[in-house]
Amino acid sequence: MCRITAVISTRPASNNDLLCGRSKGLLAQADAVAGRFQDDGWGVGFYRGAGAAVIKSPGPARLEKKAFEAAAACAVSSVTVAHLRDASNPAGLARARLLCADNTQPFSGGGFLFAHNGTLFIKDEIRSLLGKYASKVKGANDSEVLFWQVMKMLDAYGSPETALEMALDEIRTVWISCRDKYPGRAAPYRGLNLFLASRDSLTVLCHYQLKKEGGKGALLTPGWEFGRIAWRREKERLVFSSEPADAGPGWKKMNDPEIARATLKGGKIALVFKRITL
Repeated sequence: MCRITAVISTRPASNNDLLCGRSKGLLAQADAVAGRFQDDGWGVGFYRGAGAAVIKSPGPARLEKKAFEAAAACAVSSVTVAHLRDASNPAGLARARLLCADNTQPFSGGGFLFAHNGTLFIKDEIRSLLGKYASKVKGANDSEVLFWQVMKMLDAYGSPETALEMALDEIRTVWISCRDKYPGRAAPYRGLNLFLASRDSLTVLCHYQLKKEGGKGALLTPGWEFGRIAWRREKERLVFSSEPADAGPGWKKMNDPEIARATLKGGKIALVFKRITL
């Protein structure tokens, strides 16, 4: 499954250390464990000028380290979202269709950046409910469908945290009516770790079915559950990551399911958490 690092800072700044420099940073995770390489694309999203910018590639980050490092160097921003893809393929797509630029994260639109770790099994059912947003889906990725579902909810409710919560609620409601089409599936998804960013905010949903992963752990952090989002305050920035980016102290675990909402206010980062009841 994918790896994500997202940062919100009190001022535009480089996060090159988190993305490329640390012993357990994002690039280090690309080829950390044989058999679990993050080889199916990478991307760095940030804010520059009037809107969001994304530099990405469908190739393996471990083989494109210079390009990844160059993209990370460009990301001098108050909010940055970076992603390594280890693609799931529940629909059995041909590899050429599965691995392409349109399926590579982060996704962007309407001034927002979005990244997802996990798999939405009922992609087609959720896409059928997107209405006018369905035409914006360019690829064959369940994560892109999730992005435009969240954007639909954001336009309806106005609040990023409510948008994530309502997207989760819709998925679980739709599942009741279509579960018979998916024999052997106990849930409509395996992992809904969602990262939604704007120029001055970062909203994160931590929801991963940890007990169903057979004891699989994080790539570089022994004892850290796979799917458990890590977070830490670091001087002028706040970091959320698929696992701790270094061996230093202060890393905390998000609950499951839980939404974190970080916003820039008066040169400071305000942070609130909301537990979700399923």
